[in-house]
Amino acid sequence: MRNRTIARELALQSLYQLDLRGDEIIEEVDTFCKKSTEKHDIYLFAIALVNGCRSHLREIDEKISGATEHWELRRMAIIDKNILRLGVYELLYRSDIPPKVSINEAIELAKKFSTKNSGTFVNGILDKIYTQFGNGKDSSLGSLLQDEGEIDYGNSDLHVHTNYSDGTMTPEEVVAEAIRLGVSTIAITDHDTVDGVIAAKRYGHGKNLHIIPGIEFSSYLSPSEIHILGYFIDVNNPVLQKIIKQSREDRINRIYAMAEKLRNLQVDIDPQEILTLAGKGSPGRMHVAEMIWKHGYCNSLIESFLKYIGDNKPAYVPKKTLTPQQAIELITDAGGVPVLAHPGLTQRDNVIGDLVKYGLKGIEVYYPSHTPQAVDKYLKIAKKYNLAITGGSDFHGERKLDSPIAKVTVPGDIVSKLRQKCPPK
Repeated sequence: MRNRTIARELALQSLYQLDLRGDEIIEEVDTFCKKSTEKHDIYLFAIALVNGCRSHLREIDEKISGATEHWELRRMAIIDKNILRLGVYELLYRSDIPPKVSINEAIELAKKFSTKNSGTFVNGILDKIYTQFGNGKDSSLGSLLQDEGEIDYGNSDLHVHTNYSDGTMTPEEVVAEAIRLGVSTIAITDHDTVDGVIAAKRYGHGKNLHIIPGIEFSSYLSPSEIHILGYFIDVNNPVLQKIIKQSREDRINRIYAMAEKLRNLQVDIDPQEILTLAGKGSPGRMHVAEMIWKHGYCNSLIESFLKYIGDNKPAYVPKKTLTPQQAIELITDAGGVPVLAHPGLTQRDNVIGDLVKYGLKGIEVYYPSHTPQAVDKYLKIAKKYNLAITGGSDFHGERKLDSPIAKVTVPGDIVSKLRQKCPPK
């Protein structure tokens, strides 16, 4: 049996259990998939299918309901419903799988796990959905990453965070605020997670705003961090999803290590309180800084960084999950464009040449704290290395009140040139 066929069977069993028992068993599902195969590629593909179906569940179920005229989704057999969900996800959201393969695999799942007539039923429904939505008639639903070549991006803020990392606004609030401010395009670039992108895309569908799927990786190159932004990424890329999971575990360990260093400095901060503040987001230094400030050890978030947790400060703990080269290669492998974030803050101009050798394709020239002199310098560096230019506000909501959405924007032609740097499919 082929590896992906095995992975589809694991994904189907997982979706079946999730349907019966709810999302609270997602950790059990991960363990089940991991223990069911010795081949890591099978596990990764199975989890990618499960996560993809869950991320797009509402849209997928709408498509199924629209195609099954005489069947209510709630009355459909659970196994048939989840076979269809897998098939629709592959047809509409996975450009790396031929449609014929997705349909045939779904038919085989139906023959193996359901009734004798289920194969014909599944074939008819999937063929109808693909004919209507998967051949370009409704490209906006064909993928989280739309056909970007046809878009007039307009004024764009390419550096926006939500509360899925260290911002204070939900993805839905970010989308609403961007629309209110008249921005045409935003890129959600949460730290080490794409969950905020998925939520923003879902909420923003049909609204007057383009949302570019992005991410910001915190990589480490001694003696300090280097942040790499990724644009136009495939958020369902299985390797990307694996690294994101590892990164969250690393971030949690880092919080405990910083809290220990702070205690040695007579700054008593409970790490669990920091993790509670982060909630479903990626816990990071911004959350630590807020707790230091809230407990009265500093007068501002900035002072928390300057005194305790900034680079090379006494309670600083480096995040060593990725090197810049690994971050760049990961973004490229996920179909995205790797960009050096806020080089004026990082102050590591001496390594830009090496980053270009690793595959860096862009540099964030326009940034709130970049002086005109810095902008001029990085424009010259971009020209020297043939790098795309980006810019954005680094919006974090109430944690950076001086950097609202659209404080820094770039015109649409810059975004189009950035898009052209995506690796060929």
